[in-house]
Amino acid sequence: MVVTNDNIRDLLNRPRGLTEATITEYVTIRTAQVNKVVRSSTLFGADSDNTPTTTLTDSAIKMMVCVDCLNVLIDTVPMYYPEKEQGANDQRYRDQLARFQKQANEALALVSEKGGAAFYKKSTSTRLEE
Repeated sequence: MVVTNDNIRDLLNRPRGLTEATITEYVTIRTAQVNKVVRSSTLFGADSDNTPTTTLTDSAIKMMVCVDCLNVLIDTVPMYYPEKEQGANDQRYRDQLARFQKQANEALALVSEKGGAAFYKKSTSTRLEE
């Protein structure tokens, strides 16, 4: 699955003032960033149990792009909303931003090297005698 503009718009409840170009650029930037830190399937001991799936990787990208887009929306609220709606929308975006930031950090930790390792220990039935 590929992260699309519609995915991001749906996650953010289709806000006014968020352009396609902005979303596309953030998807490009965050895809490169996540692909650089994602655990590789070529590591020693890597298998399907401990290598991140494309779904997890796409989820991390989506959460990070949502955080970026919410920051843009917070900065541009005065341009797209009447004055009496600005306060409510600004607060809503800030609440969403806090939740998405937490989810983005968790998702990135799941797919990155520091979120898990491809190594595991297995007990053996042999002993070393002195």
